[in-house]
Amino acid sequence: MFSSVRFGTGRLAPCRYLISKHVLRHTIAVAFIRQKDVSEMKSLQLVAMLLLMLTGANEMAAQDLTGSSAVQNEVLILHGKQLFIDDYVIANLKGVRKVLNQPVKHPRNPILRKHKREYAITYGAVVWDPKNSLYKLWYQIWSDPRDSIGTAGYAVSKDGIEWERPVTDKAAGTNLAIFEPKEPWVGAPGVIIDTRESDPQRRYKMMYLAKPTLKGESLRSCAAFSADGIHWKQEPTNPVAPYSDTQIAPYWDARLGRYVAYCRTGPPNVRNIARIESEDFVNWSPKVRVLQMSNLDKPYSTNLYTMTAMPYAGVYIGLVNTYHGETISTIPDDKPWMDRCDAQLVFSRNGVTWHRVLHDGAITAAQLREKRDWKKEADDAVFLPYGEFKMEWDWGQIYPHHPPLVVGDEIRFYYTGISGRHWATYHKDTPDHAVGLATLRLDGFVSVETDDEGTLTTNSLMFLGDTLVVNANASGGAITVEALDADGKVIHRFSRSNCTPITSDSVRHVVSWSDKSDCRPLQGRPIKLRFHLKRAKLYSFEPATRQNP
Repeated sequence: MFSSVRFGTGRLAPCRYLISKHVLRHTIAVAFIRQKDVSEMKSLQLVAMLLLMLTGANEMAAQDLTGSSAVQNEVLILHGKQLFIDDYVIANLKGVRKVLNQPVKHPRNPILRKHKREYAITYGAVVWDPKNSLYKLWYQIWSDPRDSIGTAGYAVSKDGIEWERPVTDKAAGTNLAIFEPKEPWVGAPGVIIDTRESDPQRRYKMMYLAKPTLKGESLRSCAAFSADGIHWKQEPTNPVAPYSDTQIAPYWDARLGRYVAYCRTGPPNVRNIARIESEDFVNWSPKVRVLQMSNLDKPYSTNLYTMTAMPYAGVYIGLVNTYHGETISTIPDDKPWMDRCDAQLVFSRNGVTWHRVLHDGAITAAQLREKRDWKKEADDAVFLPYGEFKMEWDWGQIYPHHPPLVVGDEIRFYYTGISGRHWATYHKDTPDHAVGLATLRLDGFVSVETDDEGTLTTNSLMFLGDTLVVNANASGGAITVEALDADGKVIHRFSRSNCTPITSDSVRHVVSWSDKSDCRPLQGRPIKLRFHLKRAKLYSFEPATRQNP
């Protein structure tokens, strides 16, 4: 008689509920209390309406379902798009496999080279500003090899590919972000445009590193605000967080109603990733470590150097900078990977508990303790690789900028690439520094695919929507979908034989049965979806609302 119900994208409701009008109303009320974001409130209104339909006009149907053996299982109540990075929605894979997909580096890379007056460039932040219809980039500049002067450069672009450095200081003829009063040293700018901010002077928000004494022990995490992204006023109570010396990655978390940032742990300076949060971008919580080294990092003596992250489709996506085999000694010819940096994908459903992503998707902490060929796993876990050794412009180091950007039907990953190793001077490298771009199809992180035929069956779920939208590439093959009832029996109208095959590539296929896409008969009861793949790739699915009332 009882069914465990999951709300949203992964939070388990606090207890088991009898499918009845009273308890469902209680569950809805609890869910409303826990939501602070308007968009999620609207989606929960839909949940309320449909669940009350289940216990009102369809109450007899609901009561009948409680006698089904399938109702003893958890029922997922889904909101929005569902990815396949972890197995949250997956009950069974047969004849198909999960595959981690790497973004494709842009053919015009590098898209911005360091200027002759810039000794080196590294960490950066890219945003799209709809007010000016411009992409905007802030990047860290070193002016000499001793790191005695650190500044933040500023660049703009109409398309995110061709960039220019506007003169921000006419007297000096430079393109630097201007801090008032002047900061002796600025590093690792992490910038957001805050669309919720009522004060125009704080529309742009930055977290950055400051070094007021120009000595390493004075490194601190600070905040600044701007109306135009060029002229910045420091927060009077700086520093707002303790020590960090790499990229600080802030964003607004609508689910929490708070700002969240990822930075390095410390003090002391330990290469690990920490998380902080704030209600006002000024008063930040203590650091909590969210990633730690594991078996995956042992084969290449890997350190977790820095991390950028973003909310995406109800979950959280991150790129962790992986620094392999740090050394200032001579590197053997058979270990060209030493003293180089690339990036791996990480994944979370709450922004605190993060999972490493391998060649076949997210891995749990328990799985990380298993006996495996961890060298092969590490090789296959690379998401954004450095270039070919001493051949390409980014062969030595990759530093992802913050945050990844969703642009139309693609996800953009901007990064700094360096043609030299981390301790370049000791290895007699002569590095150049530039900004590059890599792109991934929308939702394309992990696909479910087959070169032959197979199926993906979901866990039991409550379908909240009237249309099933699928992101898939079935060129040269086909995908069909069928719906199963609570006992695992095919729902006749939504059978595989009635489904119009998907045979092309699109991020928004609309699934139809007997030439009809209306899924309203599936609403308000536990179902499973079974995807039949034939030489195809499936990236995501979404219960959407598209039909007229």
